[in-house]
Amino acid sequence: MKMNNCQVIKLEERLDSANVVDFKKEASKVINSKTSVIILDFSDTKFVDSMGLGSLVSILKQTAQKDKSVILSSLSPHVRQIFELTKLYRLFNIFESLESAKKSICSDLDVPE
Repeated sequence: MKMNNCQVIKLEERLDSANVVDFKKEASKVINSKTSVIILDFSDTKFVDSMGLGSLVSILKQTAQKDKSVILSSLSPHVRQIFELTKLYRLFNIFESLESAKKSICSDLDVPE
């Protein structure tokens, strides 16, 4: 099912206690916009701690309450392993690349980043 109004949020090298507040603020702005699908681009992210994982679960809940979706893309092997060890991969739609997420989810060809 393809949806309009996809928006990409590119995460920093680390998603941890040092930057999780800023990440949640940015995500909340997108959640409260007209965007239907949020794609979180992990291509530069090498590390996620428990605060980062908690923020992702919080964002997942917020999007579900507003009948929106959050998609993860481009997880490094280390970050993917964290999702597998914590079983969080079961909660999220995860795509190998940002491009594959866009092609599968977004109906508009020019997706804002």
